[in-house]
Amino acid sequence: CFNLTAQDEKTTDLVGYGGGQYEVFKTGGQESIELWFKWMELHVSEDLDGILELAHDEIYIEAPEATLNGKSALKDWLTATFSNGDITVEHRWAVPLRFVNEDGSVNPGDWIVNDYVVNYKTDDNVTIDDSEANVYIVNDKVRYIKIFTFKKETLQTKRVTFSVDLSNNKESYSNVSVFGSFNNWCASCDSLTDDDKDGIYIGTFDVPVGELQYKFTLDNQSIEEQFEAGTK
Repeated sequence: CFNLTAQDEKTTDLVGYGGGQYEVFKTGGQESIELWFKWMELHVSEDLDGILELAHDEIYIEAPEATLNGKSALKDWLTATFSNGDITVEHRWAVPLRFVNEDGSVNPGDWIVNDYVVNYKTDDNVTIDDSEANVYIVNDKVRYIKIFTFKKETLQTKRVTFSVDLSNNKESYSNVSVFGSFNNWCASCDSLTDDDKDGIYIGTFDVPVGELQYKFTLDNQSIEEQFEAGTK
């Protein structure tokens, strides 16, 4: 239960259901989505101080692996998580909502529903979590998170080096990456580099053992590798 002070706002086009009533949500703010995505990016970069800066002093998290109450518990859990592996995140979609009371006043803060996939890589394995989060953000702080995991699997991994020769490419681009079944077809997750400037871009990544499908892409799928049916 949160202590909230309702705000007077003009409410139109209400949708949804909550608290025993219909039509109780309005669209929230895009800035809350951006703050939540920043929260997740800080997990990828393992920026513990940055995460704690965005966390409410009384943050409460309900997840399949743990229930965390307060910043101290969050700090301890993240410290252990970061020491054991690396995280990547692919957001599928996210929606911000604000709850409207029966008298028309609007509760402060936004609820966010976010569907995403997390890859947690250790030395020899990757754990893939297909999840959804319900998040409450108020006063630019993450106050509450509840995580639902739809599917979770752990796979053995191997180090694989990808390379693509773009020395004859005439298109302009600023980023080269590889995406495929190993990273949930995330075009922005695994970038390649050309350190010796010979036009050949290379990157080495942990991928699950077994069949591998992938493509090379420029500028996060602005241009991507294409194949004709029947060719090898």
